[in-house]
Amino acid sequence: MRKLLLSLLETGLYPGRGAVAYRMAISAAAVLSTGARVLFTIHDFELGLGPVVRWIEFAAVVVLTADLFAHGANAVLNRHADRHPAAALIDYLKTPGGIIDLLSALPYWVAHIWAVPLDLFTALGLIPFLKLARYSPALASLEAVISRESRQLRSALFIMFMLILIASTALYLVERGENGDNFDSIPSAMWWAVITLTTLGYGDVVPVTVLGKFLAGCTAVLGVGMFALPASILASGFAEEMKRRDFLQTWRMVARVPFFAELDADQIAAIGNLLRYVPASQGDVLIRTGEIGDRMFFILSGVVSIDLGGGRKTTLEDGNFFGEIAMLHRARRTATVTARTRCELLALDINDFRHLLQRTPKVAEAIAHTARERMNESGISFTEADDETPDPAGPG
Repeated sequence: MRKLLLSLLETGLYPGRGAVAYRMAISAAAVLSTGARVLFTIHDFELGLGPVVRWIEFAAVVVLTADLFAHGANAVLNRHADRHPAAALIDYLKTPGGIIDLLSALPYWVAHIWAVPLDLFTALGLIPFLKLARYSPALASLEAVISRESRQLRSALFIMFMLILIASTALYLVERGENGDNFDSIPSAMWWAVITLTTLGYGDVVPVTVLGKFLAGCTAVLGVGMFALPASILASGFAEEMKRRDFLQTWRMVARVPFFAELDADQIAAIGNLLRYVPASQGDVLIRTGEIGDRMFFILSGVVSIDLGGGRKTTLEDGNFFGEIAMLHRARRTATVTARTRCELLALDINDFRHLLQRTPKVAEAIAHTARERMNESGISFTEADDETPDPAGPG
């Protein structure tokens, strides 16, 4: 049970097929459940597709309820040895994700036992849509950006509030004599200030005096710049967050390969731009004997089987690489490589392979040394590997 739950609730950057299918099912259930609540706010909807939508909503809630139990069971099964199961379950239900999971399923079943006000039931029916945040990198990025740029955002909001207060006070003092119905108090004038500073301009409240119109024009011009300030802060924050996430993702993937572990940040970033992530399922053939070698692979996770021919077989695991012999000697493949388990690989094309060898002599030496050892162990000579051997660090 623990193994099954871990595979379904996997939170890694590249989840397995089971986890992907589970995420799609939960996301679909959340969307359908929310959509049903939205549709039921339409008058006379029950006369048409109402019964069908109710069955769809029921099926969606069943899936959401199963998800609640799955996360609860996962929290209990993976608790610390000294934690009581009930305490681990309560800890999960107190988290934001646990609260959303609970409120996504519980109100539907409660409404079948006790009478729940329709408006409250409709409002709670929108909560399942928040479950999509668990699988949304965009919302995770937004949370990180707001957290990191909170100081600048608070400053911008303070400036905007000052503008609203100053503009509403000024128009109140200027307009209250001739336009008292609209500007009878500063709080009443604040509605006009907000609408003007945001450049919406509903026109339901407008100044009538010359000075009031002049101040309104100045307020509108200030609003164009000041209300764009939070947007620019968020935009720059998003750009920095994307760069940071890309760098961290590149770092984590490349640093998992022992040959790259001693490289500095600039070298890892440069190499990361050359490597391409390639997932492989069990049984996938990655390279075949006799094919022209156009790329090599680094194993991030998983096990691959190497068939050298003549009944000779071996395996490679995390941190190893393969496909380098054909790349180094411009030769055809000398073995067939098959994914023995689900694998995560980094692929390096032949042109980028040459650049890598030129930029990182240590990596080039390690790859060439491993290739020589493998050729000696398998009895492959340079003549069997086709053309004359080029300098591994040369342009080839």
